[in-house]
Amino acid sequence: MFRAVHSSMKTWTIAAIAAVLAMVMMLAGCAGGTNSQQNNGGGASTSPDTSQTDPTSSAKPASSNNGKTETYKPADGNATATLKIASGSENKEVSTAIQRAVDDSKIGVTIDYMGSLDIMKLLQDGGGKYDAVWPASSMWITMGDTKHIVKNAQSTSTTPVVFGIAKSKAEKLGWANADGTTKPVKTQDIIDAVKARKLTFSMTSATQSNSGASAYLAFLTAIAGKNQALTKADLNNANVQTSVHTLLSGVDRSSGSSDWLKDMVVANPDRFDAMVNYESLVIQADKALTAKNKDPLLAVYTSDGIAVSDSPLGYVDRGQNLDDAFGSFAKALQSKDAKLLFERAGRRTGLAGVLTYKNDAKVKESFRTEWGINTGADALKTIPLPAADVINESLNVYQSNLRKASWTVWVVDYSGSMQGAGKDGVVRGLNAALDQNQAKQSHLEAGKNDVNILIPFSGDAQDPTKATGAATTPLLQRGQQTDTIGGTDIYAGLEKALQNLPANTGDYTTAIVLMTDGVSQTGNKDAFTKQYKASGHDIPVFSIMFGEADPAQLNELAKLSNAKVFDGRSEDLASIFRQVKGFNG
Repeated sequence: MFRAVHSSMKTWTIAAIAAVLAMVMMLAGCAGGTNSQQNNGGGASTSPDTSQTDPTSSAKPASSNNGKTETYKPADGNATATLKIASGSENKEVSTAIQRAVDDSKIGVTIDYMGSLDIMKLLQDGGGKYDAVWPASSMWITMGDTKHIVKNAQSTSTTPVVFGIAKSKAEKLGWANADGTTKPVKTQDIIDAVKARKLTFSMTSATQSNSGASAYLAFLTAIAGKNQALTKADLNNANVQTSVHTLLSGVDRSSGSSDWLKDMVVANPDRFDAMVNYESLVIQADKALTAKNKDPLLAVYTSDGIAVSDSPLGYVDRGQNLDDAFGSFAKALQSKDAKLLFERAGRRTGLAGVLTYKNDAKVKESFRTEWGINTGADALKTIPLPAADVINESLNVYQSNLRKASWTVWVVDYSGSMQGAGKDGVVRGLNAALDQNQAKQSHLEAGKNDVNILIPFSGDAQDPTKATGAATTPLLQRGQQTDTIGGTDIYAGLEKALQNLPANTGDYTTAIVLMTDGVSQTGNKDAFTKQYKASGHDIPVFSIMFGEADPAQLNELAKLSNAKVFDGRSEDLASIFRQVKGFNG
């Protein structure tokens, strides 16, 4: 009874989506109905027979491409076929279940991790080189599969999108008890806490990641207050827009990846004490936080509307004749042992979102009431998803009007080594992120209050060029006209960037993006570091590594600023610039 995503469906009507979401609440316990090994689900207390062996495989996936790709092979090394899968980053957390399915099916898999909207676009373009897609939500398959190439898509597990709030803060807000159990919290309660400056939170971009998009749709639906799917009239309602804009003003760090957002919070719990993310990733964060004797995040389920991700795996039929291999792997992923491993990782597989193996000791270690986790179906008041055209319009409204304004300082290397292909790549990258016609294709267009600043540097930093809103042409012209000459001093460029931040950084999601192709001089390093720490702003410095750039220098900057390094050495720089922009609006 798993809900299949029919490739013939072109759009979702409101009535159809309401029915689909009702089925999402029933999906996980009925996976693979013809599988003779299938448990009845519904919170069954009988676990698979693990008396002889734990289902966790000792084999580990091989990672490459800066963690964006993982390859799984059967434990005996003999795969009968290999599938290439485009997957959401959150599935990194269920690697043991994937490995178990690979071992059982003898089907190898190579997984490329990307955003859910990237998966949607991939399907719109015909599926590329992929044999299967595994986004966080079936809505991206439905909206992207305009060529009707996705077959046999079925949910693998479910997880709601929740607020994860540090226990001490949740108690101060009156949303949690001393034992960690949480109280009913409405979306308006969240808005009131943001307005009173009692709550800020980190969240993925609604136009780049499913967790952000799902949370945003839940906010809109709850605020509209009609207990039905969102409509375009609701989107155009001034009161709805004002309330959602106020709520999103509480975002203090944006991200293009749910998994990276979780890692950032875990690495810096004293700085980041609240995030919007999957319940499963809140659980993973809490395992790491409690191991470090840090305050856990309590899962807060908004009582007037919540989004549930159904994690569908679907075959991309390009005529490659791997449907039997896909069927074997998909069946193994729905086995008792695989489902147990999903639940141990914090995913739900039972009827109506309850747990199939709630009495398993390791499942209990994940779904802890002292972390605010509520496994009762009554905790998940699931929103009905809107029609596809309403979802698209809601993303446009988010990007152009409702999200918090962004302030991005681009610190770009124009040293002599960038001459030729290097500069050409930078120009393409800047245009991909900042030319409004190109940016709109990736839902990265500038809002009216967004600010972008370009600071070219070589052996020293040049004066900045500033662009507000969509008027980015002077900045792009500067990027094209600047000559490449001299040495490389990234710290001089970064010092200049610190001098060009907003007077009140809390009014924006703010980031510095550094792009360099070489090893930097270090004479200005100490001055920059001192200036950065003295500012007290904690502005992320996202680096794009290219050419002969020194990873150690860039990783040091990422650690200093709670950011990350993007590897542009093996990918087209235009794609990398778009990814980086997705981390800051």
